[in-house]
Amino acid sequence: MSKLKTQGLFTAIAVVAATTLSGCSYVIKTGANASLAFSEKHILPPVLSMGDVDMVCNQGTALTPVIMATKDMGADPTRMAVLLYSASGMCAENRALDAELRYLRASKAGQVTEAQDARIEQKRWAAVAAERQYTGYQLFAERWQSKYKYNLGDSCPTMRRNLDQTVYLLGMLSGLQAMTNDIASGGQVHVPKDIAAIVERGMVCLDNNKFWGVPNATRAVIWTLLPGADAGKPDPYQTLKQSMQIGEQKGVRLSHALYAVAAQASGDDAKIRDALRSYAASRAEKVPVNPEFKLLDNMAGQMIQAISDRYWTENTGVRTEADGMSSFWDDQATNEADDLFENTLGE
Repeated sequence: MSKLKTQGLFTAIAVVAATTLSGCSYVIKTGANASLAFSEKHILPPVLSMGDVDMVCNQGTALTPVIMATKDMGADPTRMAVLLYSASGMCAENRALDAELRYLRASKAGQVTEAQDARIEQKRWAAVAAERQYTGYQLFAERWQSKYKYNLGDSCPTMRRNLDQTVYLLGMLSGLQAMTNDIASGGQVHVPKDIAAIVERGMVCLDNNKFWGVPNATRAVIWTLLPGADAGKPDPYQTLKQSMQIGEQKGVRLSHALYAVAAQASGDDAKIRDALRSYAASRAEKVPVNPEFKLLDNMAGQMIQAISDRYWTENTGVRTEADGMSSFWDDQATNEADDLFENTLGE
């Protein structure tokens, strides 16, 4: 075969191979995007309406690698991934909480080695939670900035789809949670601290009434956490109270959880108890839960339960009792003393 024919054959093979491979790639990308679109339309809504947080958090841990694999196929898994990373982060947070409660019990009992081991475990799981949540936040931030051609926190994108707005909310909250868990881990993940300021500015892009009071509640929490962030702003606790009212009316009590977070960070017993009692009262009144977002309402409940368990364990060595968000250990002691006094007088 002549040199010219040989070169021609190689060129033809290269062209055919390139065409075939690019066609294959196109088919894979199209299939991946179709699968994600199907999941967003037919799987994501039922997941958001589920009430079992543990099941969804385990689902997030199991399915995130599968969903993220579609990114290498040329698809965009951001919307699904943000929810899954957020859910998976809650699994790690629960493990960190268990270790923290073990640390508190060991400290009260004077078990130094046990306390040290528990603290190490707590920091490890807090780092895992921060890593997952920060990854979700980064995916969200990169995609939204690329899609809408703006810098997160500097201006507001025009998000017409409800799903995009919901993902925006979850992405922002994931960033804030990642920063908080990274602090708890001792800074192992190196989550940038300026995320809080970005989230505070970015939350103005969402309709506060539509999203259950959460945008303003989130901003109010940040006002209580960042020195100087409350300058020229409304009273943060009043804002949180107003947001909680909206959350109850809308059937998603994330604002209750944010109030509890702010109260816990303040270290003020009166605020912590008010936050817990407010949530307990909403449960006692059987406030209707938004059926489309039952998962988010139950996630809020789990966050509040964690804060309550931490508060009870710090003070009593045990987790929250059945009615422990509405009455506390010293309330019970006072009531028992009153009963005893009344019985004595009666005799």
